[in-house]
Amino acid sequence: MPLKLCASRAAWAQPDFQSVLLAELQQSGALVRPLQQSITRGSHALTDDVCLMVLQRGESADSLQVKAGLSYFSIIPGCACEADPTPMSELPEYVELQIDIQCSDGAATLRLLNV
Repeated sequence: MPLKLCASRAAWAQPDFQSVLLAELQQSGALVRPLQQSITRGSHALTDDVCLMVLQRGESADSLQVKAGLSYFSIIPGCACEADPTPMSELPEYVELQIDIQCSDGAATLRLLNV
């Protein structure tokens, strides 16, 4: 099923665009794959506490373009055994995404920029 960001498209000129975009990306599950692919410190991306910052915005006749930086955490899960010496701690991660949203129907694509 293609990704649709209709609420983000509608909020493009609004001051809450950034929070609408993040909420819509999280609700759709669209961040799971790019965050997992861009891990540099851990082995499992945590997608529930993501911070999104719009770095650049642009628009053309048929699409809206957003360059966004996402800060999130990853973990290196241990075996959860009683004698497991590795505590599960959250490790900071960062990735930049290019998000293109079609004006006509809200269809969107995500592309990793710094992997």
